[in-house]
Amino acid sequence: MARSALTWVQATRPQFFTVMILPIVLGTMLAWREYQVFSPILLGLSLLAGILLHAATNVLNDYFDHLNQTDEFNTNPLTPFAGGSRMIQNQILTPNETYYFGLSLLSVAVAIGLVLVWMTGLGLLWVGLIGVLSAYFYSAPPFAFHSRGLGELLVGLNFGILTVLGAYYVQAQSFDTLPIIAAIPLACLVTAILYINEFPDFEADKKAGKNTLVVRLGLDAARSVFVALVGLSFIIVSMGAWTGYFPLATVIVFISLIEAKNAIQVLYQSADQPQALVPAIKNTIELHLMMSIVLIFSFYLPEGSCFA
Repeated sequence: MARSALTWVQATRPQFFTVMILPIVLGTMLAWREYQVFSPILLGLSLLAGILLHAATNVLNDYFDHLNQTDEFNTNPLTPFAGGSRMIQNQILTPNETYYFGLSLLSVAVAIGLVLVWMTGLGLLWVGLIGVLSAYFYSAPPFAFHSRGLGELLVGLNFGILTVLGAYYVQAQSFDTLPIIAAIPLACLVTAILYINEFPDFEADKKAGKNTLVVRLGLDAARSVFVALVGLSFIIVSMGAWTGYFPLATVIVFISLIEAKNAIQVLYQSADQPQALVPAIKNTIELHLMMSIVLIFSFYLPEGSCFA
């Protein structure tokens, strides 16, 4: 049966693509600040490869969560936030269609990535290789990192540090410590997005043997890790601005502390009430969005400006 283009797009969960797009823009901006280099073609290819890699990760995750029955056990998913796209469960796509769609997305992302390696240098190859292996084995056996309490670490590494560093390398053809340190706040917050989404999925994940970090720690103990992730993102910005490593304008992000407070408060009050967690999930997504925009804007400002 023919599927509409919208169906295929919805299967990729595009509402989360900002967590890939914004770190790529940040890495590009850091290269501009350091070397005054910018190629719109390289940025466009980076964005396309990154979005396709993210889409492939989401689609393959839906397939493997169907195989291990995680999404089948989840009878009250908080779509579009938690519980997967539900394309298989709602019989919109078959498992085989989902799997081969995910592989197709991954293959195109790899092809574009190899073009970028050819255009910019072999340094990008190692960043891309980690990203591709993570995209597949995040959910896929025999590793299924999301079931080993390592999925959170992989997401922070790939959607935070490696994405910013890779985008920086594409423009500058070199590596540096600045993109790594500047990426840490985003790495913390993208991990926090995944992490808080594991709370409403707790019972289904536990039943399916998907031993995420939240399942391993238990709902009560797991809450403190969320606080640590959010807190560390602000600490890194504070230290960066105080030492002059980050532009002073980055402290603007502290206006979003209200979002952090609200998310933490809801999580502590309602960790075992999935529907009640929706505002906290939204707050966390907004935190990542605000942190990304502030960092991009701050590093865009000239070093001699009154804000930088």
